[in-house]
Amino acid sequence: MTSEDLKSQLERSPFQPLRRHLVSGKTVEVISSGSAWMLKNSVMVLQDPRGSENTRYDILATRNIERIEQLPEGNS
Repeated sequence: MTSEDLKSQLERSPFQPLRRHLVSGKTVEVISSGSAWMLKNSVMVLQDPRGSENTRYDILATRNIERIEQLPEGNS
């Protein structure tokens, strides 16, 4: 998985929800546009994109993302 692959999925218009499968077996969902941002060699994903006082996030190294799965619309 390359940074360009990830960036193209995040910038897709219209946005389609994604599930990222990590090499550890964990999955991380990106359910809305604007809830994930590319960093230099990683991606930051908000855990609750609706926002709250204590917003939490995951930072995923691109080398640890095994594959991306497209989710059906309205999966949240």
